[in-house]
Amino acid sequence: MRDNDAHPNRSLTGPHSRRRALKLLGSAAATAVAAPWVLRHARADQLMGPGGIPLARPNAPVTLPRFEDPIKSGLEPEKGGTFTVFNYSDYIDKKVVDEFGKKYKVKTQITTFDSMDIAITRLAKKAVRADVTNISLDRLGQAVAGKLLKPVNPDYVPNLKKNVWPQMQSPFYDVESRYTVPYTVYSTGIGWRSDKIKEDIAHLENPWSIFWNSQAYKGYVGVLDDSRESLAMAMLYQKNYDVNTEDPAVIDKALADLKALIPICNPKVNITEYQTLPEGTSWLHEVWSGDMFGAVISYMPKDGDPATLQYWAPPRGKCLVQNDCWAISATTKKPVLAHLFLNYIIDEQVASDNFLNFTGYQPPQNSITADGLVAKGVIPKNLESVVLRPEDLGSDALQLMALTAKGQALWQSAYSKFISGV
Repeated sequence: MRDNDAHPNRSLTGPHSRRRALKLLGSAAATAVAAPWVLRHARADQLMGPGGIPLARPNAPVTLPRFEDPIKSGLEPEKGGTFTVFNYSDYIDKKVVDEFGKKYKVKTQITTFDSMDIAITRLAKKAVRADVTNISLDRLGQAVAGKLLKPVNPDYVPNLKKNVWPQMQSPFYDVESRYTVPYTVYSTGIGWRSDKIKEDIAHLENPWSIFWNSQAYKGYVGVLDDSRESLAMAMLYQKNYDVNTEDPAVIDKALADLKALIPICNPKVNITEYQTLPEGTSWLHEVWSGDMFGAVISYMPKDGDPATLQYWAPPRGKCLVQNDCWAISATTKKPVLAHLFLNYIIDEQVASDNFLNFTGYQPPQNSITADGLVAKGVIPKNLESVVLRPEDLGSDALQLMALTAKGQALWQSAYSKFISGV
């Protein structure tokens, strides 16, 4: 277990700022002409995103178009210069990146961004010359339409089939893994302190209802500072599982339910629960599974008891699950090395070290299981539910995916009204 000094530069907005509210789609990066092949293969009921690329859903896979051929197989990695990793702040261990540089005898640097909106804009304007970039699923289609990414030659990435969960080897959002390899997976649930909360939340008929019955914990309750996550929580509370809806009535109902929390518990709207829960300054919080993991391995006080931290997430099909990816930037001058980085980051040992020693966010590796982490004493038995299983990301999974510009505007407007108290 590491204490708070393990990341001397890690702020309260560190890796967790990567989940902040998304802004409207439709930047200059998304002006590519629609690809006829994609349109012919889209489902009749699928919404279209930038460049005419269908909006991917777990039950509606999308094969992304290639705007150029992948590099040829068998090429030697480039030498000299600097290899640039473009990523959220504190979302990859610098030691891992440095070791990649040593392995291939190249200088490395991490260039950071605060939101995916900023990342897409900088890539589109060529304001950053990245070799590889972190990419979220909701912006992948936009990045491909804007020709901001290079297609992947799988011959350079054998670890994808060797180490990664089978359904992530050709995921619904990138069939054939034409542009990405998966980086992390996580769920959204409820985190609480069992020494402060009297209810057995996991066994309530509707665990989400605890937020609407938390008068006794006023001042110690929080929801995620994320326009999609907070509104989606209110939808799940009402047993509405269409978390990518663009129905104004459904979104307005979620807003009304969120606003109802204000007189009940005056919730804090933040993304610092990974620290406030183990410290005890927060007792009940909507939370990402990776942050509960990080709470134990990075932020639990030396005299604290990890057994007081509890996590509940809904069962499969009713639980929000997400994942992030790595892709090759179109600006790379080192395409072979970029491919090798994608393979490196999903190496079994590298992925495990990056997870356990730094991010706290689980990579979808076959070798990482809840039983194994509990047996090694990494996490207590009461937190084994923070670890996802391959089946949690099936075709029936709930994932917050890209919306149309109109839909995104509806969600963002509702969230703005919630945080402003309007």
